[in-house]
Amino acid sequence: MKLNLRDLALRFVFGGGTVAACYIMLQIIPSKSFAGVFAAFPAVMAAAVIMAGHFGTSEQASDIALGASSGMIGCTICVLTAVFCMEHLNRWGLSIIIALLIWFFSSYSITRLINGLLGKIKEKRQQKTDY
Repeated sequence: MKLNLRDLALRFVFGGGTVAACYIMLQIIPSKSFAGVFAAFPAVMAAAVIMAGHFGTSEQASDIALGASSGMIGCTICVLTAVFCMEHLNRWGLSIIIALLIWFFSSYSITRLINGLLGKIKEKRQQKTDY
């Protein structure tokens, strides 16, 4: 894969700008629990899908969106793990490390599961068109 500096710069500006805007919203909104919604804004996913669709194909953008969806489900599992561990271990640093490990493995597993299901759906469609 060839490194495209223009593509990299656009991703950096778009993704970074979106993350910065979310951080500003976190500071402005008085209700911090509601402001936390902006902490979960999929800025990097949006930048990645837009750039993949613009410079690549819709299939590449779809693949990135699928991975992002798996990562977001993993994020939910990560947050629930972090809350559980912080309440029971009383060590926030260790809790974050455990939660991030859980995020990675759950996201990976979900990606494999979804890819397997999509593969089976494609096979069934192919079988129907073969008749």
